[in-house]
Amino acid sequence: MKVTTTSLPLEKIETESLVFPVFENEVKNFPENLTTLIDLLKLDVNLENEFTGKTYETFLIPGKTKILLVGAGKKEDFDNRVALNLAGTAARRLQKSKVKSVAFDARLYKDPSVIIEGFGIGQFDPGIYKTGKDKLKEIEELIIVGEINPKNIKTSTAYVTAVNWARKLITEPANKLTPKNIVDEAKKIARDYKLQIEVIDEKEAVRRGMGAFAGIAQGSHQPSFMLVLKYIYNKTAETLGVVGKGITFDSGGISIKPSDKMHEMKMDMAGAASAIGFMKLVGEYKPKINVVCVTPLTENLPGGGALKPGDVVKALNGKTIEVLNTDAEGRVVLSDALVYAQKLGATKLIDLATLTGAVIVALGNDTTAILGNKVDFTQKVINASTQAGERIWELPIFPEHKEFLKSDIADMANIPPSRGAGTIAGAVFLQEFIEPKNSWVHLDIAGTAWLDSEKPYLAKGPTGVGIRTLLKLIEQI
Repeated sequence: MKVTTTSLPLEKIETESLVFPVFENEVKNFPENLTTLIDLLKLDVNLENEFTGKTYETFLIPGKTKILLVGAGKKEDFDNRVALNLAGTAARRLQKSKVKSVAFDARLYKDPSVIIEGFGIGQFDPGIYKTGKDKLKEIEELIIVGEINPKNIKTSTAYVTAVNWARKLITEPANKLTPKNIVDEAKKIARDYKLQIEVIDEKEAVRRGMGAFAGIAQGSHQPSFMLVLKYIYNKTAETLGVVGKGITFDSGGISIKPSDKMHEMKMDMAGAASAIGFMKLVGEYKPKINVVCVTPLTENLPGGGALKPGDVVKALNGKTIEVLNTDAEGRVVLSDALVYAQKLGATKLIDLATLTGAVIVALGNDTTAILGNKVDFTQKVINASTQAGERIWELPIFPEHKEFLKSDIADMANIPPSRGAGTIAGAVFLQEFIEPKNSWVHLDIAGTAWLDSEKPYLAKGPTGVGIRTLLKLIEQI
């Protein structure tokens, strides 16, 4: 999608469509430029009776130049999240109208680059294997009516590319996207952005002491890997570690899942997709910190070699884990990844994982749970998410929660002895693999990584959640 800017009067812009965001309390007093344009085009429309301006409401005025009104809701509620999603709403509505060029009135936007980002991710089509007329086409040109820094255009375009790359990866079925396929994609990224890459196979993982990761991997016939991408600014700079859960298909292992919606478990590598997609941005953005990305890539299947409930594995830091439930495999593979990221120098860590169904019960599908060990770093991530327009909500970790880890025969169990506080239990487990001096947050994206139904601003399926938050985070460190 080509992005340009203009300061021309609206009636002189050559485009197939114009987008106007309108606040709910402005419906009776439409922007002067919109009213003037409607008069110039001699359009017969009673806007006050047909459009309210409620959030994400759309109203298309047909003509040689289509005019799309998009509700921005109440002015006091217009934040980064609404601004981003409003642009996505416009993109999805106009994409269905098959226009090739769009001019977007940026008067409501403090940072018009958000329009590019929302517009770009709004157009993503999850029907990657559809053929013919059912396949949506991307809008070719977006014209921002207003001022925008050319550098921001480049950054926002790179963000759209990274997010939609991650979403395509998540959309791929498990027979098309194996751990090796992800490694191949990572090699291309490393080459294109001059990142360092390390690929550790199962045999080498066992030799190095990554028994937790290797234990889960042994149930699959597909080769499994611990993948590392590194961006080094300089040897003395602080190192951020980004760890993403990469289960390319999760059947639950021997503790097999119910068949209903199991097909969606191809998305259990969404954390890894976001982490690797973020490294594309790191390569483009070149921050003044070091960034290490570690993603354990494997399937979780009930093969003849699979772990059985009650088996014990040893993680890279020497701690032993009793695997009481093989469907709680994500925290097991992440344990080795978190330890390894710290061995590579990471002192601030953030992991992204579709870890627990409990987070959906607690927060639904619009909010990611965040849990951390240091108040200041956790707050930085929360601030970054607010700037990013991605909702997250903090859950606590109290000393009493360590009871969740009790095992009769090992240092810890991978699930608590009783039900309840499942999202917290997952984080308490992961914290055992963080050195106390280091800062760490866990993002449980099980509810936000995948949409069960489409939104006005986003297609059904993968969201690429977390990448925008990570981008805003590196601007603060």
